[in-house]
Amino acid sequence: MNPKDSVSKASSTADFAGSNVVSIDRAKSPSQQELIDDVGAQAFVFLRDSALELDLPIKDVIVEHMAGLAMVMRSVEGLQETRKVMDYIGDQLKSAES
Repeated sequence: MNPKDSVSKASSTADFAGSNVVSIDRAKSPSQQELIDDVGAQAFVFLRDSALELDLPIKDVIVEHMAGLAMVMRSVEGLQETRKVMDYIGDQLKSAES
């Protein structure tokens, strides 16, 4: 989905003929984090739907996908950066327990 597709269009001046209403279009562009979250959500839905379609345990598919992502990250970013990311994820899980 193109983020600009969700931007509301300002009403035409004909819509306000004879009134004192002023339309100001202040559509907010999605932040980078919102876009990242959307991509992640779409990836999860794809994995879940694919697992269900193939009658595979969703957890197994997610675990393999996560391991694969870690291996890709290791080859692209290096072991040290991948460990930092994995530590960050671990910290997020620990703080969720609190």
